[in-house]
Amino acid sequence: MSVGMKGLSTRENWTPAQAEPAQEQAEPGKRKLHEQLAAWLQEEFEYTQPRRNEVREATILEAGENDVVVDIGAKRDGIVLPADLQWLDEEYRAALKPGDRVPVAVLRTWGNPDGIVVSISRGLQRQDWLRAEAMLESGEVLEAEVTDHNRGGVLASFGRVNGFVPNSHLNAVPRGTRGERLREIKADLIGQTLSLVVIEVDQRRRRLVLSERKANRVRREQLLQELTERNVRTGVVSNLVDFGAFVDLGGIDGLIHISELDWSHVDHPRDVLSVGEQVEVYVLNVDRDRERIALSRKRLLPDPWYVLTDELQVGEVTQGTVTSLTDFGAFVDVGKGVEGLVHISEMPAGRSTLEGLESGEQVSVRVLQFDHDKRHIALSLRGVRQSIGEAVPSLGVGGVAGGRCTPKSVER
Repeated sequence: MSVGMKGLSTRENWTPAQAEPAQEQAEPGKRKLHEQLAAWLQEEFEYTQPRRNEVREATILEAGENDVVVDIGAKRDGIVLPADLQWLDEEYRAALKPGDRVPVAVLRTWGNPDGIVVSISRGLQRQDWLRAEAMLESGEVLEAEVTDHNRGGVLASFGRVNGFVPNSHLNAVPRGTRGERLREIKADLIGQTLSLVVIEVDQRRRRLVLSERKANRVRREQLLQELTERNVRTGVVSNLVDFGAFVDLGGIDGLIHISELDWSHVDHPRDVLSVGEQVEVYVLNVDRDRERIALSRKRLLPDPWYVLTDELQVGEVTQGTVTSLTDFGAFVDVGKGVEGLVHISEMPAGRSTLEGLESGEQVSVRVLQFDHDKRHIALSLRGVRQSIGEAVPSLGVGGVAGGRCTPKSVER
């Protein structure tokens, strides 16, 4: 071999310009390999081996009639056996499809060549227990249907877990009730939905205790904080008394005083409302220290004062009914429950006219004045001709007999 050829075969004679193309081609491949290796190492680092009784969120891969295959984020798929599917509600089971996410409990990580044995039914139950623990911590109020009763209380559904409400925590059971009456009350609760709070959770003993009475206290406190003056709420009449109506606002009762039931006079609340009736109310006042709420019904009704005063004009003569008599005059209802006063000085014969009037009599009156600030109407009987058949007090005027108009009209 010549010296020239020998020089070409030595590594020292290769120039950098000749080596760079090969290195540039190798670099992208190395980088990709390094990235894949780093990703694999990160995945291995983050991967946790499934443990027995652990609950994981899984994605359904296959949903057949007899089994379901799920991805639980492990190196093997999860298998839901036919026996577990039988515990699911028929509607829930029929709705399962690939792509759905479901909670599963790991039952066995070995012994099945097809994969890791998991349970959807236990996963759902475990999810309910976790929810119960969270609600115990938060004190949140829940709604649950009563499904059965026993000696100590009633059972209420909490997802796929049965909750227990002791007798002493039921609103419908008065303290001291026992025997047949207690059984009747609890039997009547079956199928009803109660507002409850979680007061005890013990999954190991499968014990979930709920309380309706405590839920009422929670709701009461919440409502007292939420309610403000001028709020409008819907409630249910819970009781009627001589001085007004109590309305359940969803955990706390408010009072509509008899004077706030209607714009017109109300003799008794039962004339306007009945127990169990739904009613819309206006919040007048909230006393959080004394836990009292003042409500009004009439504030949400059209105000007859403005309706009537828009219709009547000063100087106009209108029909009215005498509602009450005093030493200084007579009150007359001129329509829509609005009363005006005929002062004794506005009666043709003064006291003689007043003494001749009776409650319930129909009279014609003239409008003298409106006082919108005080809501007073001044009326007069002077110079007003009473229609035939209207009540007319004895005025010592010819043609009046027995306190009623004769066929001949009389001007008072």
